Amino acid sequence: MRNDQPSYRRDIDGLRALAVAAIVVHHAFPAVLPGGFVGVDVFFVISGFLITRILVEARDEGRFSWGAFYLRRARRIVPAYVLVTLVTVALAAWIEMPRLLVQTGAAAAASGLFLANVLAAQSPGYFAPSVQQNPLLHLWSLGVEEQFYLVWPALIGLLSLGWLRRARTALALGLLAASLALAQILVAGGGGVAAFFHLPARAWEFLAGGVLALGLAPPAADRRVANLAAASGLLAIGWSLIALTEASPFPGVSAVPACLGAALLVWSGQDAAPGATTILRAAPVVAVGRVSYALYLWHWPLLVLAADVAQQPLTIVQRLGLMVLSLGLAALTWRFVEQPLRRGPADRPWRRLGGLLLLLLAPVAAGATLFLSHGLPQRLSPDARALARLEETDVNPARKACFEQADRATPQQCRFGAPPGSQGDQVLVWGDSHADAVTPGVVAWARSRNWSVGEVARGGCPPLVGVRVRAFGRLDRGCEAWAARTLERIATDRQLTLVVLAARWPLYRDAPPFYDVNSPRVAVDTAGQPGVRPALSAALTATLDAIARRRPDLRVVVIGPVPELTLAPPECLAQQRQLGGRAEVCAWVEAGPPLARATPAEAEIRAAVEDRPGVAVVFPTETLCRHDGCVAVIAGRPIYFDDDHLSASGARRLVPSWMDDGWRRLAAPLGEPPATARR
Repeated sequence: MRNDQPSYRRDIDGLRALAVAAIVVHHAFPAVLPGGFVGVDVFFVISGFLITRILVEARDEGRFSWGAFYLRRARRIVPAYVLVTLVTVALAAWIEMPRLLVQTGAAAAASGLFLANVLAAQSPGYFAPSVQQNPLLHLWSLGVEEQFYLVWPALIGLLSLGWLRRARTALALGLLAASLALAQILVAGGGGVAAFFHLPARAWEFLAGGVLALGLAPPAADRRVANLAAASGLLAIGWSLIALTEASPFPGVSAVPACLGAALLVWSGQDAAPGATTILRAAPVVAVGRVSYALYLWHWPLLVLAADVAQQPLTIVQRLGLMVLSLGLAALTWRFVEQPLRRGPADRPWRRLGGLLLLLLAPVAAGATLFLSHGLPQRLSPDARALARLEETDVNPARKACFEQADRATPQQCRFGAPPGSQGDQVLVWGDSHADAVTPGVVAWARSRNWSVGEVARGGCPPLVGVRVRAFGRLDRGCEAWAARTLERIATDRQLTLVVLAARWPLYRDAPPFYDVNSPRVAVDTAGQPGVRPALSAALTATLDAIARRRPDLRVVVIGPVPELTLAPPECLAQQRQLGGRAEVCAWVEAGPPLARATPAEAEIRAAVEDRPGVAVVFPTETLCRHDGCVAVIAGRPIYFDDDHLSASGARRLVPSWMDDGWRRLAAPLGEPPATARR
């Protein structure tokens, strides 16, 4: 994130140190600096100022060269960038299991093309736990910066022509205002992820520094004015570091204090050395500023990969140690990579630039290899590979036919425990992928009663009527029609005694956080009312009413949210086996995050089911989460196949007791259908 300057300013290196320190401390100790992520915004302002100053002076003096400009940028950015990316990929290939390694591979390939921000924009958001598992996530900011470097020089060239030159500061201000307005509109309209990661909504931050270089305000003539501006800038940034949190609507106007503060600090030091910035000009601070780019590159992969190895929150001592290690690696990278390679002959700049850009093919190739090979599973030992493959092997045996190909499945294909050629089922499991996951356990429970079980499960479709589910904001999952067909089946199957409703209930409340790297992004609307989100309790009440109208004799068991873990037990065990770690770290997770996700959904389910005859609800959290922890492994075997779906063996172990509990609450003799169903 460092840029060449015509005249060196110690205070700008000090401001870089402030920015990178805020980011590193925020990532290592988020409770200490909850708004430390604004350090990136400070970097953007600095970058905009310095790059614009270089461009304007070269243009105005008639010595601008496209090749020379991009050669300087490449020499500054590419070598350390490629080094850290390749080291991260190598460490990830040693540490990560295939599912995560695929994500790292995609990020590496995108990063080599400076498109990490575009890839990250497809995620649930920067602060989503699944995204935070990406050791190359931080390269999104380099993607935005490089895209700015591609666009802004051409605009400066245009604005330096003829009469536009006299108006270029005003026109740049207009672009700044338009970009800020776009960011705020996106954030206010639910497009915060796009605003966070894409250049159009971030360009105003670069332009906040750029308009200063264009001469928006002359340097302060009075030292007292410069000192007041510098002090105000420090206070604005300090306020942002403390007051903003990951829940703040960001960027947009909430990013203005940090960017304005950075701009004030840059402006105040143009022709003065304000007393308020003495700390920024101190030698140790300046030294950190000089290695800030390398420190930014190194700190995040180390934190993420160390947490992946530990499979539990890192201790304070561990995080402090990683910060020190990051600083040491940054110093070495600056001394032996950045400094030697940033200087060199400037003749034939395009040829030299081409040679540097060829280096970017290395992370692209490495990332593509990891992605296309599905995470290189062959690198694992046989035991570790078997554990890592539980997501494919310890699942509902009928998953492919009845869930993955649900649209083509017939009732006969998805009927379990029934004699060949028979019609109808005593039990019907209805829901999404979580329903498919619990089906083996329902089958085990029903088999002891000689009942057959049918499955109606569709990915991303809750067992709810009157709702429309959209994936990634646009793609309609077809859940309305699916629910209508299921209700028709319920109405016509006169043998049916019990309906089991199971789903990833918190997902349909749009309830963060998402722990699963592959967690879908869905939006739930009331049918016929786009943009109107129904309460889960109201949607479930409407569904139970619809079932009762068609079959008042039916009983219903609702299986509440299965705890969504902060690790995937099979992968955790595979990793411990591969690295020689302790399997005990995979056996349970801290209860706080899973319960924070499940509890609000449980409250809404209770509200829908309370005092309703013929309906019972069971909550897996009551079985699996106790004593501040949620169980992930029982008797050495994972009860999940990923971080939120029960494995087939886990379902067979757990679900029968849940079904017994629910059936008792329905006040029916075990093993017998209700009297109304026998008639």
